Amino acid sequence: MRRLLETKWLAQHMGDPGLVVIDASPSQEYLTAHIKNAVSASFDSEVYLSRGVNTSYGGGIDLFTDPDSPLPFKDGPPEYVGEIIRSLGINKDSTAVIYDNGASFHATRVFWTLSFHGLEKVYILDGGLEKWEMEGLPLTQQFPDVKKGNFVPSIPDQSIVVDTDYVLKNLGNPDVVLVDSNLSSWYYGDFLAYSRRGHLPNAINVPYPEYFGDDKAWKPENELREMFQILGVSPDKEIIAYCGGNPAASSLYFTLRYVLGYPKVRFYLEALIGWLSDPRDLPVHTYANEHILRDAEWVRWFAGERIQYLVSDSKVRTVDVRSREKYKAGHIPHALNIPVEEMVYGSGIGLRDWETVLGSKGIAVDDEIVIYDDGQNIFSSIFFWLMKYFGHKKVSILNGGLSAWSEKEFNVTRGDTIIAEPKHKFDIAIGPSSYTISLKSQMRLLNPAEGDASRNVPRIWLISSSTGSIHLDLSHDSTQVHVPYEFYLEKNGRIKSAGEIFAIQDSAGLSKFSDIVCYSESLKEATFSYLILQLMGYPRTRVFAPQIRIQNQLAKGIRSHGANTKQ
Repeated sequence: MRRLLETKWLAQHMGDPGLVVIDASPSQEYLTAHIKNAVSASFDSEVYLSRGVNTSYGGGIDLFTDPDSPLPFKDGPPEYVGEIIRSLGINKDSTAVIYDNGASFHATRVFWTLSFHGLEKVYILDGGLEKWEMEGLPLTQQFPDVKKGNFVPSIPDQSIVVDTDYVLKNLGNPDVVLVDSNLSSWYYGDFLAYSRRGHLPNAINVPYPEYFGDDKAWKPENELREMFQILGVSPDKEIIAYCGGNPAASSLYFTLRYVLGYPKVRFYLEALIGWLSDPRDLPVHTYANEHILRDAEWVRWFAGERIQYLVSDSKVRTVDVRSREKYKAGHIPHALNIPVEEMVYGSGIGLRDWETVLGSKGIAVDDEIVIYDDGQNIFSSIFFWLMKYFGHKKVSILNGGLSAWSEKEFNVTRGDTIIAEPKHKFDIAIGPSSYTISLKSQMRLLNPAEGDASRNVPRIWLISSSTGSIHLDLSHDSTQVHVPYEFYLEKNGRIKSAGEIFAIQDSAGLSKFSDIVCYSESLKEATFSYLILQLMGYPRTRVFAPQIRIQNQLAKGIRSHGANTKQ
């Protein structure tokens, strides 16, 4: 059921019996001006200043928060909340219309408390006070006389609230999507909001300001629906909404359930604060896809020597993409050599040949491939993108490459990794495999004028070269953004922190809701940008790569963008 009301409706029904208008903004804003007869869900003028300090948060947090809770933003027990609701003049049959300044979470946070505790007729004023004022509707500073109501809380559906254990249990569930509504600067750790930077593992970031248009009202339903779908937040999934404490997530919860009508939306009220306070010391991530970056310790265990004696197959393959000469001079033990630069340029090899190469190296489609080069991962990124293009699901990078491995003084070897059928359970030989490519043609662009009919989204050309030069005839509706690939690297060749990368991308105006094409006249520069975008969780990214030739030798029906003999 849609729960948004237009300003015109409220202006015409101000005198209706049973109507209660609630101002959800912080106390100081309510005292400055508010809609006639609106009651405040924040501290009154005598309380909001504590020894001269403004302590009003708004969103009902001032009044509803449990004074005995060790965590902030948590509503008190039903009897406590019920007393507050009655003090606002609300009866069991009242119609409550809530507003804030628009494009915020204060109104939705009050909406959450009222609806969760059983008030049936609760609505939000779309666009809030700012839209009301822009339309020339009157404001006042007078306080209404409030007659105490008779509302008694009764929670109709406790199941919409989930706890930390529920979130933990479903972190890897493909039918459950965890959505973080915090600002992206919080999500990526650029801003330290609480005791640790970042977000819950596997969470998708859809910041609450993205739900609103320039007029402070919610964006049109079709635009919102497409925005969420692009990021993988679809109505066929169960959605768990959370934020830092729970105020911002109320905006997400309301948008999905009451604007878009998503059927399965739950609220993790304990939020990031509860997660960080858990005595189990639960992990937080900063990159959107933390698993793409592996460190030397991780590789040493999951693909190193000791694991070979403990399990028959760890299902992790380390791939050294440097030249054959460099590989023979010293490499990570059990690493497989695929000299990527030699293989993707020139006349190119066929897809069938690639299947043979990968299979003969003992790589299976369900293995994780951890790629490394000398240090900067600039050549590793070519193979990373290539394997994604081939449809491989588990691909990661050793951050800092062989340099990071050597800094740990871990062992290197010069002999070839043995590829042979294992003779016993803990044979250290890697068995050959059979590999089948499932080409993902959407990850590669061959024609700069090519569009994507699946979604009407803007295109951004991300130019990765140092000079920013581009020699292409681009369409007029394309935007060019220049971010040299070196900007993402520390001086030691490591990839920068998620917070630093976010600041770079935010400053450049890169949007997750765009179709981003990575381009440079050097393939390694373009694919490095692709790697970074994947790491940061950009869903619609591809590489403009006409300069490599991969002969199409696969079964009929696999064609990329109308090409006849080349992929």
